Amino acid sequence: MVCWFFFVLPFLASGSPSLRGDGGSVYVDSVQCTGSGTLPTQPVCFSGSVLLETFDIEVVSYDGKVGTVNLKADGSQSAQCDGAQFENQDNAITIENDQGCGLSKYDYTVRYCPDQDSLIVNLVKPFNVRVVLNSKSCSAGEV
Repeated sequence: MVCWFFFVLPFLASGSPSLRGDGGSVYVDSVQCTGSGTLPTQPVCFSGSVLLETFDIEVVSYDGKVGTVNLKADGSQSAQCDGAQFENQDNAITIENDQGCGLSKYDYTVRYCPDQDSLIVNLVKPFNVRVVLNSKSCSAGEV
């Protein structure tokens, strides 16, 4: 599966937008991250996908500096982490205790974009790609 991914990714990156993911996702190369606001303090959910992976982040609580999130990755590299602590400094979000909940196979950074009300997840491992997670309504089981 991994070999297939690395073979196909260059063709998808250079192909038309209709060949990228589900067509509804927004990729970092086509969106700006602007604004001076901060992550909302009320519970909020974000979701996005690339190829066969879907990523969800639920901000359960946030006091303006630190908070709690639930993280979920669905696809060939599935993982879930409920109740991870995070710190937000200048909209760079650092998730503190995500080890031990299946996310150790991921290396990533997260940035909040106030004007777009979205998160940019920069995955470094298991593959190098950036994914925009758009703000969405939280479903009944979330937050």
